Formats: sequence, structure tokens, C-alpha cells
Amino acid sequence: MIADILHEVVGHGVTCIIIGNKVELLTSVYFKSSPGNAAVDIGGPFANLIFGCLTFYVLRKTSFARLLLFQVAAYNLFWFSGTILHSAISNGDWTFAINEIIAEPFGKLLLIISGILSYILVIRYLNTYLDAALKNNQGEPLAKQDIFVSFLFAAAAALLAGLLFKPDRLQAAMEGLLEMAASLPILFLKFRENSFAENHNFSRLRFFGLIVCVLYLFFCLTLGQGIS
Repeated sequence: MIADILHEVVGHGVTCIIIGNKVELLTSVYFKSSPGNAAVDIGGPFANLIFGCLTFYVLRKTSFARLLLFQVAAYNLFWFSGTILHSAISNGDWTFAINEIIAEPFGKLLLIISGILSYILVIRYLNTYLDAALKNNQGEPLAKQDIFVSFLFAAAAALLAGLLFKPDRLQAAMEGLLEMAASLPILFLKFRENSFAENHNFSRLRFFGLIVCVLYLFFCLTLGQGIS
């Protein structure tokens, strides 16, 4: 939800308003403005990049909510990388902007190289953080089980939110899953093998889960259904 809101609302939407264009459609997977603009297109990915970097910086400076902050940083940074590769094989956020700079097929080649390099850098920095956590014997619950379950529920949430977009339920749902596919590398990072579930405060987790459910319901009834 955080990565999606940053991408669609903050990135595309706010950039569109600042430029003076009109927002025609805003959903969890689609954004349309009038007229089209390259700055609006790349505003979404850059919102993910900026917030992802800021979150990663905070993550390295604090011991609070590390599992949550790590995933917020990872999803935003992987989403930024994924938009680059997606634009190389289909029409995406970078397509219009790159076509204004470099003619095809060199533009797509540049996007492929940039996307791969972006993924490599993100994976490297995230693994560097995880390695440091292991060496310092920090007890944050960054275990494979936690990340896998979180990713599974995030993918299901993206699918369900897309299904609520009445004009094109199935396609919107598939777009949601495609956006989650951009973050698949999170499952292959260097997490600890054992689970730290015994260190979790389950009363706090239940309260946090309730808050997330309420926020997700609001998310589905707004961006999921679409705002035009």
C-alpha cells in the first residue's frame, strides 16, 4: 500500500498537479492525466526511489520497527527498478521520456541495462545491511519466513485491489500482480534461516494488524475502485 500510494498518488498525481495538468484517472494500477507528460510519467518511479532511499537511511540509524522499514525500503526500491525493465518490454512510465531522448531500439536497450544495474545495486545495498545485522548480532526479526509471508499477502492484496476496478477487473488484477513481480528479488536476499517469532509481541502485532486491515479497506474503496 505504501509503495503504491507513493507511486500513483504522490509520484504521478502530485507531479501532475504541480505541472498544471488534469488527473483523469487514479487507481492502484492505473494513472491517466490530460495532457500526457514525461515528467508525470517518471514522477511515480522517482517517488519510490526517493522514499525508498530515505527509508533505508532511517533503517540504518534506528532499531525501531526494522522489519517494517526494511520491507518499505525494499518494495519501493525494487518497484523503481521494475518500472525501468517493464518500460523496456512494454509501454511504461519511462517509455515516453526515453523516446524523447533516444530513438529506438537504443532507448529500450538503455532501459534494459539501467534496469538490471538498478536491481544489482538495490540487492547489493540491502544485502550489505543484512550482512551487517548478522555480524553485529542484532535481533531484528528479518527471517525468510517473515518476508515470504509478507510478500504472499502483499501479492494477494494487490490482486484483490485490482479486482475492484469495475471497468477492467481482470486486467487491473494482473497489473497488480505484475507490479508485485518487480519485488520478487526480496525473497532471495540473505535473511536469517531461523524464525524470530518467539520474540514478537503478539498483542502489538494484533493491534498493528487491525490498523492495517482498516487502512487496506480504505485503500480498496478508493484507489482499488478508482478515482476519476
